[in-house]
Amino acid sequence: MKITPLGRNIPGIISNKALQSLRLTKRDVLLDVGTGDGNKAIICARKCHLVIGIDINLKKLKLAKENARRKKIRNIIFVYGSFEKPCAKLDLSTYGITKILALYSLHHLQDELKWKSLKGLVRLLHKPGRMVIGDIIFFDEPQKYQKEFDKVHYDGGITDFPSSSNFLIDCLKRLNGKVNVVQVHPLAGLVIADFLR
Repeated sequence: MKITPLGRNIPGIISNKALQSLRLTKRDVLLDVGTGDGNKAIICARKCHLVIGIDINLKKLKLAKENARRKKIRNIIFVYGSFEKPCAKLDLSTYGITKILALYSLHHLQDELKWKSLKGLVRLLHKPGRMVIGDIIFFDEPQKYQKEFDKVHYDGGITDFPSSSNFLIDCLKRLNGKVNVVQVHPLAGLVIADFLR
């Protein structure tokens, strides 16, 4: 496990590291789960063949489409979908997805639903493929860091349900992923999984 020195903007550091960790090429098709306003998907679209951004928030999806149109990005699709039902409006299995990004979105699911969602997402991933999760992830007992909650954008468990790093590592290993972890903060970091078969 690699530990990164702390910085002021923890979500920003995680975001940058997640985008670098994708290792996008012009052949890649990226699924961005929980795409929000689409800004990260737009950055990625400049580096790969196609980006599909899914989100459950229709207002955010509208904003994402406007952002892509304004920036003249054409190799991008924004569509309604969720962790539980990524193919709600689009059959993603036909797109040859090689990379999956979940940036500050997976923590909204409780562990049982995370496990089911990760299984479904890995089934969509063409092998070899890579999944990058950058999020609130507990590397230590969270109550020790209550004064740090705002730094990682954790609401203390009201609508946020972060997992331990060990839980995510175990899930992805059970799905035959080769897992690497980057701790950015005791409460946040990245889990990167490569799937070869």
